[in-house]
Amino acid sequence: MTRLVRQALSVLVAALVVVLAAGCTGEPRPPTTSTTSGTPTPSAASPSLTPVPSPEDAATPRAEEVVRSYLRAQTDCLTDPPATEITCFEAVAIGTELVNLKNALTSAQAMETRVVGEIVVAAVELQGIDLTSDPAASPPVVPTIVFDVCADVSGYNVVDKDGRSIVPPDRAATSPLEVSVYNYEYPDQTQWRVGYVVAAEDLACGG
Repeated sequence: MTRLVRQALSVLVAALVVVLAAGCTGEPRPPTTSTTSGTPTPSAASPSLTPVPSPEDAATPRAEEVVRSYLRAQTDCLTDPPATEITCFEAVAIGTELVNLKNALTSAQAMETRVVGEIVVAAVELQGIDLTSDPAASPPVVPTIVFDVCADVSGYNVVDKDGRSIVPPDRAATSPLEVSVYNYEYPDQTQWRVGYVVAAEDLACGG
C-alpha cells in the first residue's frame, strides 16, 4: 500500500492503532482461391496480414486492467467489511500487497470502519516491462510490469461506525503511485496480480 492510498486504508492501523505472453498468436489466414470452371481467374490482390503483437504488447493491457481492478477492489472489498470474505483481494493482488490488503480488511472488520466512494484512475503510464521468467532462481525471477498511476482519491473516504470520516482533512486529492504487477504463471495472461505498491515521489499528478 502507498502512503496516500493508505491514508484512506492504513489509517486504520496508523491513526487508530488498528488500515491487471500470450501474444495474439494466430497464423495469417491463407489466401483463398476462387476459380470458375474453364476460365482462369486473375491473381487476387495479396491480403493484408494482421500484425502479431509482441509479447510485451500483449501483456501490457492485461496487466493494466489488473491495476484498475485492484483500485476498484479498494471499494468493492471494503464497503461492507463484515460481509466480505478474506479471499476478496486474491483476484487482483499477490505477495506483499495481498498481505497488506487482507490486513486492511481484518482491521476494518475489527474497528467497524468501511469505505465510501471509489478511487478513480486519473492517469496510468507504462514505466517498465521485463517478461524474463526463471522460477528456479533464488529468489525466483518473475515477469514484471511497472506502471505510474495517478489515483484520484478525492471521492474516496473511510468512515467509522457512526459515519464520521477518519481520513485526514489535508489529504491530497490525487495519489501518485508506482504499481508493480507480477505474473507467477506466465504466459497465462489471466494471472497478472498487483504485488507491490509504493508512492511515486517524482510523479506529478496534481491535485
